[in-house]
Amino acid sequence: MRVIAGRVRRRLLDIAPGGDVRPFLEKARGAVFNSLGDRVAGARVLDLFAGSGALGIEALSRGAEACTFVESDAKACEVLRGNLQRCDLLSCSRVLHQSVVAALGSLAKTFDLIFLDPPFPLSQQWFSARKLPEQIAQLGQRLSPSGRLMIRTEQDLPEGSDLWPGLDGVWQRRYGRSEVALLAPGSGRG
Repeated sequence: MRVIAGRVRRRLLDIAPGGDVRPFLEKARGAVFNSLGDRVAGARVLDLFAGSGALGIEALSRGAEACTFVESDAKACEVLRGNLQRCDLLSCSRVLHQSVVAALGSLAKTFDLIFLDPPFPLSQQWFSARKLPEQIAQLGQRLSPSGRLMIRTEQDLPEGSDLWPGLDGVWQRRYGRSEVALLAPGSGRG
């Protein structure tokens, strides 16, 4: 897998070994970042279930100010740190080796971009119909007023702003087995 654009364009990224790893297709990553456009420059980024760090590294390569990577797997954290070092991005990165739930409980700041890309077995738990509104609302509270939340899962995601508490859908697409949605704080957000 490689970085698509920006100052570390074409840099190859290692992927952590394991059966849950499924790289984010370049076409899908490109679509997400094309949709984000100028929002990436200067952004504070949160990459949840970071794995290799491809999404956060892509954002940093395109001019994001800083990225906090959250990954619970020790081997994946090691690979992530190696990718950041190889891309010379350690100085603008923070790697948290902990669960997403623990990280969300301890992070006090807001972010301009949040990437939520759980491994497919975990995505079934994260995106179960009864838990989804609560989890998305919690992430929505971490977004700056002009922020964006990207979600990727293998399940079909609900459509319609009434299903995303406090958030409005910007776009939603399917890439292979993955469903990708980009959400923004809604006008009715309190």
